[in-house]
Amino acid sequence: MMYDHMERIVKMNPAVKSSAILFLPDYYPGKKGTFTPMIRRDSTGQMYIARTDSVYGYFRAPWYQDCLKSDTGIWVGAHFEPNRVAEANRRTMFTTYATAVHNHQGQSVGLLCVQLSLQSMHRDFIREIKKMNDKYEKGHKHKSYCFIIDHHGNYIVHPDESRMLNESFVEQTKQTPDTLDDRVVAKMVKGERGEAMMNVDGVHSWIYYRTIKYVDWTMVIVVPEEVIFYNGQILNTIILLTMLIGLVAIYFICRHLVKQTTKPLHLFAMSADQVALGNFSSPLPEIKTSDEVRLLHDAFENMQTSLSIYVEQLRKTITLKAALEQELKIAQGIQMAMLPKNALSSSERKDIDLYASLTPARDVGGDLYDYFLRDNRLIFCIGDVTGKGVPAALLMAVMRAMFRSEARRADSASAIVETMNRNLTEESTAGYFVTMFVGILDLSTGHLDYCNAGHEAPLVDGEPLPIKRNLPIGALPDWIYEGQETQMKDGDMLFLYTDGLTESMDVEGRQLGRKHVLQLVQAHSNDTTQQLVEHMEAEAHQHAGKAEQSDDITLLAIKWQRQESKANKLVMKSSMDDIGRLLPFVTEVAQQAGIDEKETKRLRLAVEESVANIINYGEATGITLQAKVEDGQLVLTIDDDGKPFDPTEGSATDLSVPPDQRPPGGMGIILLQQMTDGLAYQRSNEHNILTLRKGVKNALELCSLATEGTQEK
Repeated sequence: MMYDHMERIVKMNPAVKSSAILFLPDYYPGKKGTFTPMIRRDSTGQMYIARTDSVYGYFRAPWYQDCLKSDTGIWVGAHFEPNRVAEANRRTMFTTYATAVHNHQGQSVGLLCVQLSLQSMHRDFIREIKKMNDKYEKGHKHKSYCFIIDHHGNYIVHPDESRMLNESFVEQTKQTPDTLDDRVVAKMVKGERGEAMMNVDGVHSWIYYRTIKYVDWTMVIVVPEEVIFYNGQILNTIILLTMLIGLVAIYFICRHLVKQTTKPLHLFAMSADQVALGNFSSPLPEIKTSDEVRLLHDAFENMQTSLSIYVEQLRKTITLKAALEQELKIAQGIQMAMLPKNALSSSERKDIDLYASLTPARDVGGDLYDYFLRDNRLIFCIGDVTGKGVPAALLMAVMRAMFRSEARRADSASAIVETMNRNLTEESTAGYFVTMFVGILDLSTGHLDYCNAGHEAPLVDGEPLPIKRNLPIGALPDWIYEGQETQMKDGDMLFLYTDGLTESMDVEGRQLGRKHVLQLVQAHSNDTTQQLVEHMEAEAHQHAGKAEQSDDITLLAIKWQRQESKANKLVMKSSMDDIGRLLPFVTEVAQQAGIDEKETKRLRLAVEESVANIINYGEATGITLQAKVEDGQLVLTIDDDGKPFDPTEGSATDLSVPPDQRPPGGMGIILLQQMTDGLAYQRSNEHNILTLRKGVKNALELCSLATEGTQEK
């Protein structure tokens, strides 16, 4: 079976001279030493079995060991071998390919080798090149040819058969004074690919070289320069002659046509001058022909009529445009008047520094900002309507009105945004939406409740505020907006802006960018809000240079400064309209006493329940609250002049009875008892005095809230 397999290899491949299996020494059963079964082809094409032993130690050759270890096929390379045909007294060039043979256990036990005649490859190669040369390069003194070199630069295949394995392309190029060819040959030997211009055998030629896959050889194609440029030179000559003849013909034809066409044109010169002066009724010369000049005459006539109509329409348009510009100026004034003033003066508030700026890209714009104070809280927003101009300005006015309406009722930023989204999507505003940031800042504590609807993330002292990915207002009617909270520190600067700032572009289209804005805010976080806003405006204008402003730019800066309250007493009317003053007071005294946020909420709920009962049922005219820290507890006293009522008495409410079967009342007393750490009541001088106690975490670190004011820990 081995011999049959090797015979098929030799028979199916004419270029293969022989095929053999080189077994490891002493491996094959019954064969001591080396065993090399072989099939060879003689000069007549007949195949025969060669000797099955070997006198040379092939198993010690490096290539044999490498092929066994790598377990892959390799090319042994080109070499001479004495011709085994007795009548031929010349050497034959061969190259050998070898691959590993395995036993049933997958072990390499020998190599299967095939031997190919380079003379056979050379004849076929040269024959194909000659056919192409005879077809495409006939008549040239020097013709293209190819040769193949190995990794040492030796000729493997060459049109001059005497050079094969006798000469080296590397040595040939070293003998020339030009160093360029040395570098090119070095790249060939390394297995690189490329092309270059160089002298080969004294002929200035282009060479193209590529590495032959699986063999450490390089094929080189040599094309004489005269072959490359021969057809181009002939084509260039033909083109130049054709162009020259064509230009001469065109010159005489055009000269004749121009003279014939321009003869009557001077007749229109006077008429054209009159039209240029505004005399659209000036007479035109009479034309009797029916050629292009007649068409020109009719065109002049139509132009006079059209210009008369156009000038009249232009006059009306200019008048309308002037009126529209005046209306836009009025609209801009109205739009700016709708916004609150751009700053809070220091005389109004000591705990907040606020400054805003809005610069529309056109006469009117779609950006907005708003703010107002309610229950010692700053409620503010900034927004950007899609689009520009009058439509965006109208939607901006609607959004500002909706914000004002909802912000006066809602207690959370997310509720404000969600209601505005629901109201806007109910209207026919397809294609329009609004990005908006809404915040509620408690000026007593610095607590910020906010909701971001697809707007740019604000910066707090130069660091982006964490935002959730809510959709812009108007995108989806049923979207549930998620609110967020954060605690601002004393002196924190909150900077809000629209994308018109970051996308401000210069004449080359480069944007100012979020990174640059962040760096500027970090560098100026200690400035006042007005200084920061004015600096950002100047930076945007300087960056834009002569470029036209492409989008509205709105900026809003807010700096919160903690104000230590000296009041531990609150006097209020017995009216639900005045109950809004209650929650900030309780929050402030609880915070100064060191009570955490969770317990502060419980205390606020208990105090609100007590005061609401007094207002609704006590018939009091006034209510006074006083706070102090005593024995590690916050003591809060509620004094009213209403009718007697002791909330410390046990509630008659039976919680085991279903709610719909209980008598009304009683739940407020249970709430007071559960939300406080102590409850006491007394009636003195026609006044109800209710004392609530709430435990302080670390009373030793607190100072009492004296009537003269509070002190820091």
